[in-house]
Amino acid sequence: MRITKRQLRRIIKEEKAKLIKESVADETQYQDMFEKAAMEVSDKFYNDMMALFEQEPEEFAASPFARTPKSSWEQQLLMAQQEINTGIADAMRAVVEQTEMRLSDGQYDDGR
Repeated sequence: MRITKRQLRRIIKEEKAKLIKESVADETQYQDMFEKAAMEVSDKFYNDMMALFEQEPEEFAASPFARTPKSSWEQQLLMAQQEINTGIADAMRAVVEQTEMRLSDGQYDDGR
């Protein structure tokens, strides 16, 4: 039986889709790690920024934040913290997915 280039491409595409579906990066086991790492970074950022606001008021006196009450600063930090959480987790997920695609495409094969 002979197959056309078009059929071969379709078969390859279907097989690749199966591999991706069954991939190691099946999110569940990695998702928790991504979120935990992102939270550690964003928590550290939040704590550092709150400490800066409280410990170095002179730095804020000459800035646009001079009239920012602590509660407003804390609210801004919470929004920034959420953005950091999402950004870090999304970036890690994307890198794992891209790396896995490259690996399944043989892009790491050095020809040995």
